[in-house]
Amino acid sequence: MHAINKLIALRPIAPGEEAVLARLFQLYCYDNSAWSGEDVLADGRYDVCDAGLASYVHAAGHTAHWIEVDGELAGFYMTEPATAGALPVREFSDFFILKKYRRRGVALEVVRRVLLGSAHTWMVAVFRADAAAQAFWRQALACLPFARIEAYEDPDLPQFQLTLLKPAA
Repeated sequence: MHAINKLIALRPIAPGEEAVLARLFQLYCYDNSAWSGEDVLADGRYDVCDAGLASYVHAAGHTAHWIEVDGELAGFYMTEPATAGALPVREFSDFFILKKYRRRGVALEVVRRVLLGSAHTWMVAVFRADAAAQAFWRQALACLPFARIEAYEDPDLPQFQLTLLKPAA
C-alpha cells in the first residue's frame, strides 16, 4: 500500500476543466446505471446538467478534485455542504475511480486523505443495490480509524444507504 501512496495525487479541478469532468461523469453514470436504472437520452448521454456539475468547481462550499495516479487521470471526487437532520455535515457526494485503477488501494487512500484529513462529520451515500460500493465501504469503515460511524435514514432517499462518519481526533 505505501508504494502506491506516493503515486496518488488529489488535485482541485480548475476552472476550464469542467468539460473533462462532464465526460468522466458520463462514465460514472454508466457505472451506476445497473443499479440506478437510468437510461441514456436520445443523444447517447446520461441526463446530467453540465452547468450544475460545473458548480462543484465554482460554488462556495463545493469541491471537485481529480484523482491522479502516476500523473494520469484516475478518477474524481466531489464534496458539498449538507445536513443530516439538524446536523451540518460534509457530503462525500460523488466518488469515481476508473476501472484500470480499482483494486489497487487508490479509493481507500482517497478516503483516508479526504475524510480522515478533516475535522468534519461526513455523510456518505451509497446506492443500496451497488454491491461493489457497499463492499468497499464496509472494508474502509472496518480498517480506518473513525471515531464514530452511524447509520442515517432519510425517507426522501430510500435508494441510498447513508452513513455519518466522524474522524478520530
